[in-house]
Amino acid sequence: MPGTAREPCSERCIVTPDESRAAVIDTAWRQGLDPGGSVLLQAGPHHTWRLPKSGAVAKVWSPGTTTEAALRETRIAQWLLRCGIQAPRPVGTRAFPLVHIARYYLQVTFAEDLGHHPPGPADLASVLRHLHRLDVPAGLGLAKFDPLTALSRRLRDLPAGTLSPDHDRRLRGLLAETRAVWRATSWGELCVIHGDATPSNCIVTPRGPALIDFERTAIGPRAWDLAAPGWSHDVYGTPAGEYDEFTAVYGQDVTAHDDGRTYRDVLTPVFAISAWLYLAEYSRTEPDLRPEADRRLHTLLADPLPPFPWDWRPAARAKAEAEAAK
Repeated sequence: MPGTAREPCSERCIVTPDESRAAVIDTAWRQGLDPGGSVLLQAGPHHTWRLPKSGAVAKVWSPGTTTEAALRETRIAQWLLRCGIQAPRPVGTRAFPLVHIARYYLQVTFAEDLGHHPPGPADLASVLRHLHRLDVPAGLGLAKFDPLTALSRRLRDLPAGTLSPDHDRRLRGLLAETRAVWRATSWGELCVIHGDATPSNCIVTPRGPALIDFERTAIGPRAWDLAAPGWSHDVYGTPAGEYDEFTAVYGQDVTAHDDGRTYRDVLTPVFAISAWLYLAEYSRTEPDLRPEADRRLHTLLADPLPPFPWDWRPAARAKAEAEAAK
């Protein structure tokens, strides 16, 4: 049935770029779109492709993704548009995901290509402020934000041998400690959060800043979205002035809340584990990213977590440096 992997999902459950390209070509034609010249924008668990001849972006969801989960992203985008926030409209003959059947059943969705103009800090702050002020909608199937459960599942699903038994034990201990602190934190009123509020998920359009990529959109603490720019400064070294501009426009500095304890003791470990897991998963198909994944793991295994800055490298930079060194 659609949404169920044809081959059982396990550590072998990795879609290659060639497989996802085939899924895009097959489903694009069925959507009335021309997939010629498709360019892979992002790999990882899901693959995103730009279709320049159609003005569209295709998302090939990871094996095992249900139709409902893939469709939810489209519904969120349509809700945001109704609320005055720019988001990618679905394109093609139908808004529902199409299924490509090969080694796996793959869900593929298509949306308008909003371009690639990156936001300034003020753009991201203003669109998040708008989002966080919206009433929580009914009927979108938004869950309560729970990053710890998702991280536990992703850690469990890593291929055998990714971690030594000692590293696995220590990471699970860090997760357990963080879960306890998260549950004990008073977050205040919850709202709709993007869940992955980085500049890469915001695009400046002629109609204003747009949000994209709603896999993690949920009902949760606004502090999660607000911590992402501070995290980028502390971990990846983005200029301090950019974070100052962000907080000035949004009107809140989450890194200073409760003398910084919420940011440091609750949000930072979750961001850190997630950022390491992303590269641990990604490096299965992109081996050049393994050194950066190891660097992040070394930081995580410090007890306590070291003070900032961490001097981590964003995935794109780590890959470019590895290729240049060859």
